[in-house]
Amino acid sequence: MSGQNEPKVAILGMSEGGRGWATLVSGAGWQVTIYDPDAAQLHEGEEEIATRKRHSHGSGIPPILDDNHNQPPGEPRLGRSLLDAVNTADWIIDATTSDLLHRQRLLEQVESVSRMAAIVTCSAAGLSPTDLCARLRRPARLLVAYALDPVEQIPAIEVVPGPLTDPVCLDTVRNWLRRLGRIPVVLRKEIPGNAISRITVAVWRECIRLVLDGVLEVRDVDALISSGLAARWAAAGPFQTAYLEAGATAQLSTVLRSVETRWDGDNGFHIPPAEHAHLIRMIQRAYEGEGDVLRGARDERLAELKKIIGY
Repeated sequence: MSGQNEPKVAILGMSEGGRGWATLVSGAGWQVTIYDPDAAQLHEGEEEIATRKRHSHGSGIPPILDDNHNQPPGEPRLGRSLLDAVNTADWIIDATTSDLLHRQRLLEQVESVSRMAAIVTCSAAGLSPTDLCARLRRPARLLVAYALDPVEQIPAIEVVPGPLTDPVCLDTVRNWLRRLGRIPVVLRKEIPGNAISRITVAVWRECIRLVLDGVLEVRDVDALISSGLAARWAAAGPFQTAYLEAGATAQLSTVLRSVETRWDGDNGFHIPPAEHAHLIRMIQRAYEGEGDVLRGARDERLAELKKIIGY
């Protein structure tokens, strides 16, 4: 490895996600090689990465300087082939957009030409490590690290280890992501679709239904989300918001129950009493005693969002 905290990185695929990962990693001054079998895509990606780095102020990319306090070079190297791209890499990021079968084949090829110690992460929405590593001889060194686009602008990263993932690899990836100014959120177990996709799909379903049922226009839904719900949850996530609204255990129970019975005729969502009580205990353990601090931080974020978004 080039350094304990600065791996050599190879990024496969100049998709939107691949360009975002390359912008993030090269912007931090780390050695990065980008590769795409489509030469035009590769060169277009190189140009876009340079542009995005120039406009990435405030993105969360950590300003790393060398010992002489010079700006890091961080210019991506173009891989001439898959072998050339990955053969010295410590961290290989699969940012392709192919389906599961093609991804499995690609990962099998990557394993055959990469270092034994290399760690592979797939920026794959909804795909599980177990499915992705089905053709691998070293499944312990693969996990999912999915970032929303634009990668360099959104700090939370969904990290999904599989049952065979080496815990040391998980800790290493988590450390690398933190070094890049990201917030790794690790799933404790595999579930179909992972977390981000499931939450996104649940909200999408309601947005689509409201438009198709003639309740709201497309622009109205976008306004409710971007200047309403998204702004609220950007300042404090759903559980933290419920905790701050409630102020006490009894009120927290009422807030959560109201989610289940928000409108008549919907019997599809109900939390059994034991799970309801368990959920309240978990929320309290997460935030107990921090109400005033969290409320102040939420209000500061809302004020900043108001300046930025202009609502």
